Amino acid sequence: MTRTMQRSLIVLLVAMLLGQATMHAQRDPLRADDEAGKALEYMDRNLPESAIQAWDKALALMPDYRPYIYEKAVCLTMTKRFDDAIALLTPIYTDTSLKDRGYQLLGACYDERQDTSSSRRIYREGLAAYPTSGRLHFEMGQQYYVALDRTVAHQWWARGTQADPTYAKNYYWLAKSFAQTKDILWAMQYAELFLNLERNTQRTAEMSQLCFELWNKALKIGDANDPINFCSDELLEQPDPRGQNVMSFPVAFEYQMALAASVVTPKDTVTRRLSIEQMVDLRYAFTRAWIKAGLDTLHRNDLLTWNVELQRQGKLKDYLWWLYAYGDKTEMNRFFRKNEQRYDTFLVWFGENGMVFRKPLCVGYRCP
Repeated sequence: MTRTMQRSLIVLLVAMLLGQATMHAQRDPLRADDEAGKALEYMDRNLPESAIQAWDKALALMPDYRPYIYEKAVCLTMTKRFDDAIALLTPIYTDTSLKDRGYQLLGACYDERQDTSSSRRIYREGLAAYPTSGRLHFEMGQQYYVALDRTVAHQWWARGTQADPTYAKNYYWLAKSFAQTKDILWAMQYAELFLNLERNTQRTAEMSQLCFELWNKALKIGDANDPINFCSDELLEQPDPRGQNVMSFPVAFEYQMALAASVVTPKDTVTRRLSIEQMVDLRYAFTRAWIKAGLDTLHRNDLLTWNVELQRQGKLKDYLWWLYAYGDKTEMNRFFRKNEQRYDTFLVWFGENGMVFRKPLCVGYRCP
């Protein structure tokens, strides 16, 4: 090897080492984390363009760091730049550091582009990788809901509650969607499950009010023609899987509710709208009747079982006041002023002894 060739090889080696040192010097996790913090603050303030600039700075300090790329893609969707987000996500959406969120975001981008076949393919890929993903079940259901196929949407969301019992969005949309049908029995129960799971958000107030309105919609106490109306005729006519001799859950529910209503409301009077206090008394009487008839053991319903347990512990009425609190805020405020100490004690207890969502729950609709 000539001296000239040796010198060229040395120069090349030094250049390579310097290049590697420069690349290493550019990776600065601490500074990148500072920029990421700024980006998240911009996102919280709904300033996606500023956030994108901050994510670019973070990525300059931590090139190819997948979580930063994902968050930048989120910002791109906030600015409706879905094609750019798709281009950014496509190489990384299966990365295990993103878990099911990578599939969800990429699929949602395709949905925004009205490319349903691509989004559905991505969601199904995600479900194959993460079969217990509540958010991917939700997205599949949402596709069918948008396509006006409410039945299939309900099936996907119900599976989502079973696959991931702690993911609240599936309960929320089951309640919202069933509320638009005649089978509001399911809407009320999923709304109540949602409220037990997500207690202190804007959606909590919405669901509390919806729950109260749905119960009032179903009840016209004293009306001789149609006093109890929680279910469609089609649902009431469906036989129990165990045979004709077993009263189905929807029929049993309406029958016991009618008995309870006859006890707690004045005779020969039509009550078209119940107060919270009347609703609480009705639910309390219904729970007692449900137990007395042995229906708590005949029909599996984890929500009603929870109500029974609350009644046994002397907490049911306070729980029901909490449940319907946003149905009539004036009435609720009067109750709170009158029962402040007792109700505060209940809230402390409830915070430590709430309904358990560690396993799939059954309320009578497509139970596991």
